[in-house]
Amino acid sequence: MRHLLWLSCAVSSIACAQQDPLMWIPLQVGTRWTYEHEWKSGDRNRPDVDRWRTEETVTGKVKVPEGLVVLRRVEIKEAPRVTHPGYLVARDGQPYLVHANCVYVIGEGWDRQNQSLRPRYQQYLAHNELSADFCFPLQMGQHWGNNDVPWSVEPARAGMASFVPQNYAGAIHIFSSHFGSGGWDDVWFQKGIGVVGEHYIHNGTYDEYTKKLVSFTP
Repeated sequence: MRHLLWLSCAVSSIACAQQDPLMWIPLQVGTRWTYEHEWKSGDRNRPDVDRWRTEETVTGKVKVPEGLVVLRRVEIKEAPRVTHPGYLVARDGQPYLVHANCVYVIGEGWDRQNQSLRPRYQQYLAHNELSADFCFPLQMGQHWGNNDVPWSVEPARAGMASFVPQNYAGAIHIFSSHFGSGGWDDVWFQKGIGVVGEHYIHNGTYDEYTKKLVSFTP
């Protein structure tokens, strides 16, 4: 009986570790990711193209009743002409909320002055009305999110390999078929690093965005 109890605890510990977001994505203060970005818009056949480079850095952590808030800063390092960085890029500098086994980009839900989540965001979170960016463990066939931003872990579609850096060809593919106003968003996630590639395309007016990891400093 004692052996069975020990085995049960060990299995439970392994399961809990697999679900711990901090085992999947490093969020220590000072951790940095450098990305190359490309944004195409306008005429699909002759698009306007913007290219730039950013550095994302974890700058602090705040414990709140709902979990752990991870503060981030994004700096544009190379930007000869950035006319339309868009919503996806703006999110790169917004805080993360680590809540249960998921990670959320908080956006306007963070009250910087009071160092707390805003009441409306707390309400949305309590009623499961928010779509997390990642829920762990990332396993094939897993689903989460809501009607506006549903996510699933699935094999990448044909022709998508060019949007992933070659040294991360085995990264986990996460897909949303309805990102916000109707776009498709493909994200590639490497355990122990985070997002290594992303490709978004809007299914209406032409907007196409690509993000690739250049370097990572834990």
